[in-house]
Amino acid sequence: MNVKNERAMMARVEKFYVLIIAIIMPTFSIVGKAVREDGKIEQIKVGNFALPLSQQAGPLFSFGQNIIDKGDSLLLASFNQLRGSGINFKEVTPAFLYGITDNFSLFLQLPIAANFKFENSSSHGLEDFLVQFEYAFYTKETTTIAADITCVANIGIPTGSAFKEPFTGFGAPSFFLGLTAGYATPKWYFFTEYGVDVTTSHKKTKFGNQFLYEFGLTRNIWYKPDKWLFNVMVEFDGTYRQRNKILGSVDCNSGGNIILFGPSLWFSTQRLILEIGIDGVVFQHLFGDQPKEKYIIATTFGWTF
Repeated sequence: MNVKNERAMMARVEKFYVLIIAIIMPTFSIVGKAVREDGKIEQIKVGNFALPLSQQAGPLFSFGQNIIDKGDSLLLASFNQLRGSGINFKEVTPAFLYGITDNFSLFLQLPIAANFKFENSSSHGLEDFLVQFEYAFYTKETTTIAADITCVANIGIPTGSAFKEPFTGFGAPSFFLGLTAGYATPKWYFFTEYGVDVTTSHKKTKFGNQFLYEFGLTRNIWYKPDKWLFNVMVEFDGTYRQRNKILGSVDCNSGGNIILFGPSLWFSTQRLILEIGIDGVVFQHLFGDQPKEKYIIATTFGWTF
């Protein structure tokens, strides 16, 4: 793809983001007004609402939707593997989630490259440390419905390396800003998310900005009030990446658009969370000559205290 076509695609991506925000914001502003008048409401303990908010089903591959009740804390550990042509990335991510208020959460993540293999190169070590805040500024709750819209912001602290092969970090701070919306009933939970990850440069090296667009739908299958719940979920995860600049030169074999789609399973109790799934590539248009990605396998364990 030449520079002119890439700029045209970038313009379409930006217009798409503006359109989505223009649609979501007014819709949920009406929802939010209802909440400020009515206050917090307890849902009936059926289906998706059979357990407290921290134990209810959430995204596996997508970002955000991490609002929990004030004072709740979760320790999480995720294990991911990305496979592709000449690609085998194994990653472990310890994380901590804390409810600062009922509408505001703190999420800390320290991804670790357990073993990154790319063609004939390999690396391991810390990746960039993420400090994330999420605020639900519009919410609505009835006895059978929970809806919200949240703003997600994080900073990536460069604890990884941009000069390892494969790289384990951006080598400079990065900044993420996103918008999520969720709607839950006892049987169904839907979410959609849009965000941009803006990188900065260091030693004339800058990795391309990333634009995320994601959707998910989950169905409660079994539950027992105050005991456990089991859900099946599907997620659609799209990422558009701009080209990298390495030591002052544009890397023509970087960037592009990739879309993944796949199922996952969720099981939780009053304390335990277990989620496992696979996201397979259904579309990818990569700039220049790059190896193709195939799928990501992910597992998350969580414990609430």
